[in-house]
Amino acid sequence: MMPLRYHEAAEEELLNEIGYLEVQAQGLGRRFFAEIRRAEDRIVRFSQSAQEIRPGIRKSILRTFQYSLIYSIEPEEIVVLAVAHHRRRPGYWAGRLTG
Repeated sequence: MMPLRYHEAAEEELLNEIGYLEVQAQGLGRRFFAEIRRAEDRIVRFSQSAQEIRPGIRKSILRTFQYSLIYSIEPEEIVVLAVAHHRRRPGYWAGRLTG
């Protein structure tokens, strides 16, 4: 299995969302993080199974929260480019493809 890492901006999004959700309701941020971990596990185990939204870019939709993990499969690792809310501007993360 290939290792998974977060682009710096995606990691910041993840931490911000966990904090925001935890402020909204106690335990909500933890539940979101648990779902993120399950999605990461699916991505690592079945990296090609998520919908390809652009050449080489895939989107894994979370089951409970209105977020997706946007990722690319690189030769030696999987890179999460965004922790994208479904109402956020589509493709805002495209500039991260080289970073």
